[in-house]
Amino acid sequence: MSLLDQNWGAGGSADDEAQDDNQQGRQITTSRDGTLMLIECAPQMFESLANQLKQDSSIDDDDEDAQLTTGFQLVMRACQRFYQSKIISNDKDLSGIILYGTENSLNAFDFKHIYILHELAQPSAERIIQLETLSDKNTYKVKYDELFGSTQATGYSLNEALWTCSNLFSNSPQRLTMKRIFIFTCNDQPHASNLTLERQAKQRAKDLNDVGIQLEVFPILTETITRFDFKKFFQDVLMLSDEDLDIRNNQEPTGRLNELLKLVYSKEHKKRAYCTVPFSLGKAADGTPLEFSVSVYNMVRPCPKPTKIKLDMKTNLETKIVTKHYLPETAEILMPSDIQYGLDVSNRRILFDADEIKAIKKFGDPGFELLGFKSLSCLLPHHYVKPGHFIYPDEKYVEGSSCLFNALLKKCLEKKMFILCQFSARRNTPPRLVALIPQGEEMNKKVKNDRLASNGFHVHYLPYADDMRTLPKNDTTRAANDEVDLFKNVIRGLKFKYRPDKFENPALQTLWRNIEATALNKGEPDEFIDLTIPSVENQNRKVAGYVDELKQMIFPPGYVMGTTKKSATKRKVCL
Repeated sequence: MSLLDQNWGAGGSADDEAQDDNQQGRQITTSRDGTLMLIECAPQMFESLANQLKQDSSIDDDDEDAQLTTGFQLVMRACQRFYQSKIISNDKDLSGIILYGTENSLNAFDFKHIYILHELAQPSAERIIQLETLSDKNTYKVKYDELFGSTQATGYSLNEALWTCSNLFSNSPQRLTMKRIFIFTCNDQPHASNLTLERQAKQRAKDLNDVGIQLEVFPILTETITRFDFKKFFQDVLMLSDEDLDIRNNQEPTGRLNELLKLVYSKEHKKRAYCTVPFSLGKAADGTPLEFSVSVYNMVRPCPKPTKIKLDMKTNLETKIVTKHYLPETAEILMPSDIQYGLDVSNRRILFDADEIKAIKKFGDPGFELLGFKSLSCLLPHHYVKPGHFIYPDEKYVEGSSCLFNALLKKCLEKKMFILCQFSARRNTPPRLVALIPQGEEMNKKVKNDRLASNGFHVHYLPYADDMRTLPKNDTTRAANDEVDLFKNVIRGLKFKYRPDKFENPALQTLWRNIEATALNKGEPDEFIDLTIPSVENQNRKVAGYVDELKQMIFPPGYVMGTTKKSATKRKVCL
C-alpha cells in the first residue's frame, strides 16, 4: 500500500453494504458549520424594495412577498427561513445574527453601532419567533425601535463588524469545520468618504480569508439604490476575479423572498464529497501503479424523516440505550472480546471472533479499478441497481489528476464509450461493478454563465449475475391500431414538463409543518398544497373525449366501471 492509500476513503467505514447505503441516504456527519448573518441597517434598508409596485401588482395581499415591503423585513424573513431549514437539515450547525448601523450597540468590544442580536448557537423556537416579529409589517418597526433604537446610524466601521464576527467564531465552544459570514447590504461602497476605514475593512476581509472564514455578499436594491456594483468595494473584499466580477454584476439583486432564499441556500449548500478514492488505470512498464485521485459525490438521496428520540416520562430528559451481554449461568457481564459469532453449516457450528469477522469482510482497499471500455449502447434500462454517484478529479492527493481525468473524459465522449470498473467506496465494503458514464459540460443558452451540467462521470451501479431475475413470459393480448392511436392522443394531452424541485414530499412537509406549529405555539399548521395530486378537472378538459372513445372500444356494452367486490364483514357474536 502506498503512503497516499492510507488516506483513501477517509469519510468513514461501514460494517456492510446495507449500513453504507443508509449512511449515504442520511449523510451522517459529526461536523458542525457556523454561519453569521451580518445585516446592514442603513436608512435605505427601510425604504420600499426596488420595483415593489411592479413586482407585487399580481400578488395577492395574503401572499408572503406582499407583506415584505422593505429590505430589512426581507432579510429578517430570510434569516427566519434559514433557521427553520437548519433545524431540518442539520440542527447541530450554529448560526447567529449581527446588525451594523444601529443606534444602540451590544458587543464585547463596545464598538459603536454594532449590535449582536443572536450569539453563535443552534437555532431555537424563541429565535425564530423573534425574527418573525421583526419581519411582520405590523410589528417590525416597533420591535426594531425597542431593540436597536429609533434611528439608523451611518458612522459604523465594517472592519469592526467583521472583527466582531471573527471573535464570535473564536469563542465558539464547538469546533467548526466551516465558517461563513453572509453580508446583507444595499450599499456597494460603505466607506466612500473614508479611505482609511475602507482599507481597514479590506484588510480585515483578507485576514478572515487567510484563517478559512468565507465571506459572501447578498445585495438588496431599494427605491433609491437601483444598482449594486461589486467593483467599487466588494471585489477586493470577496477577492473576485474579473470573470467572477462579471458574473456577480450580471446577477439581478432580488426583492422577492424565494429568490433571495435560493441565493442564500446555493451559497450555504455543503459541497462535501461522499469519499475521496484513487482511480487505478493499471501499472506502468516499470511496475509503478498509474493512478489519479477522484472525489465521489451523491447526486440524489431520499430525504429521511427525523429520528425519534426517547424521553423519560417524568423528567422529559433524553434517555440512552445501553446494551450489556450476560452469561446465563453466572450472570457475569461479557466484554466484546469474550463474544464469538457462530454459523451452523451441515449440523456443525462454525465459530468466529470479531477479528476474523473483520478479515472476512475485507476485500481490498477503496477505489476505482479499471476493467475495460464498452459502448454506451450496451447499457440497458434494467441494469439499474441503486442510486449512483458523480465523480470529479481531486488534486489534493495526486497532482495532475485533472489532466488525466479530462483526457479520459474527452475520449469517452468522442467514442461514446463508458468505463467498466470495480468500485469500493470504503474499507470493509464489498466491491461493486460500476459503469462510469461520461457527461460533457452544458451551459444555459438563455442565461449567461448558468451551467446546467458539469464535466464528469456518473457512477452507475451494475448488477452481478446473482442479481438478475428471470420473469415469466405471459401471453398478452395485443391492442388494435386504432386503440393505440387513441392512447397516443391521451398521452399527448397529459404530457407536462417535469421538474423535481416543484414537487415537495407530502409526508415530510406535513410532518415538519406540524412540528413547526407545535414548537412556535401556532394554532394550526400552515396549509400545504399537495402538487402530487392530479387535477381531475384539467385532465377531463384535455382528454375527456378520447377517454369516452376508449371506453366504447375496450369495454363491453353495459360494463360499469369502478365496481369492486365488497370485503367480507365479520359477523357480530352475541354473548
